[in-house]
Amino acid sequence: MIKFCRYLSVFLCLSFSAEAELFKAHEFFLDNGLHCVVIENHKAPIVKHMLWYKVGSVDENNGRGGSAHLLEHLMFRGTKKVSGEKFNEIMEQYGADSNAFTSHDMTVYHQFADISKLELLMALEADRMQNLDFDENDFAGEQKIVLQERKQVIENNPASPFTERLNKMLWPNSAYGHPVTGLSTEIMSLTYANVTDFYHKYYAPNNAILIVSGDINFELAKQLIEKYYGNIERKAVVRTALNVDDNYFAETLDMALPNITASQMVQKWLLSPHNKLQEKIFDYVVLAQYLGGGETSALYKQLVLEQNNAVSISAAYKFATSGNTVFSVSLVPAVHTKQYTKQLWKDLYAAMEKSMKNLTAAKLEQIKRKILADLVYV
Repeated sequence: MIKFCRYLSVFLCLSFSAEAELFKAHEFFLDNGLHCVVIENHKAPIVKHMLWYKVGSVDENNGRGGSAHLLEHLMFRGTKKVSGEKFNEIMEQYGADSNAFTSHDMTVYHQFADISKLELLMALEADRMQNLDFDENDFAGEQKIVLQERKQVIENNPASPFTERLNKMLWPNSAYGHPVTGLSTEIMSLTYANVTDFYHKYYAPNNAILIVSGDINFELAKQLIEKYYGNIERKAVVRTALNVDDNYFAETLDMALPNITASQMVQKWLLSPHNKLQEKIFDYVVLAQYLGGGETSALYKQLVLEQNNAVSISAAYKFATSGNTVFSVSLVPAVHTKQYTKQLWKDLYAAMEKSMKNLTAAKLEQIKRKILADLVYV
């Protein structure tokens, strides 16, 4: 069951200081537009190397859903210098952990290795940015793998129709309402030319952020970055314009799904894009932690421990998007009947109101310290 509302009715004016330089990050741009961030951390002789491309499923043309995700898979199929599966073989040979993920807004490639392997990681990743080389057989093989991945992870999961329907309601006029994987029919209709065009259009230094974090000093890291990424040519990248939803209305979705006996209740509020909220982003991050950030949160104490109305509850704020940001509350009721969940919505609103009235400056400081601690020690 889902109770869905488009806009949050309570706005906070919390003071959140972001002045603490937790990571002492060094930031600079190469002449080709590559945005670089170096974070020195000398606690252990290791390094994290990440390349974030500012492109995802929202940039796909209509009917070509899954292009970004399929390309992510094909990035491990080799280049003109490192053919076939050699990229993965090299990572395994040198004990590096390597993976990638695709979202609506970004595609990220990341490696974790001994600091002595950093130059190797940069050489391989810079090579993939400009020299990806796969043939029709590679494409067909990876296309089937991606299709099977969707069937296994999404289509065979009885709760997935709920999530995909929810996203479509939340973003009815935006690419955010479409699954990152694309639909099965879209995946199999993609062509070799579709995906290679996507690669040449969006994979460029001026459309990426490079992050290097680990046991290396800034000056040396900068030299290596310039050596391996500095000569890659920039491109005229034009991303798809996104619709920002500013309509005020509410919708409710109830779904009874096969093979699911337990209920889940979710309420989501569609808020302004992060570039319009500015410092208010921190307000909502703190609010999510206060209301539903674990077993010490306000809603957990009231609805789970005191009232026994729910067995779990959480809150989250998704702000890392190019479009609207989203605040959500999710809970599992103690009793799985329609009448019970109907009453539980009222209990939830009452608990949220009570929680806001009980929020003190001391509690606020405690929450902020916990958030900062999680950033440091996670």
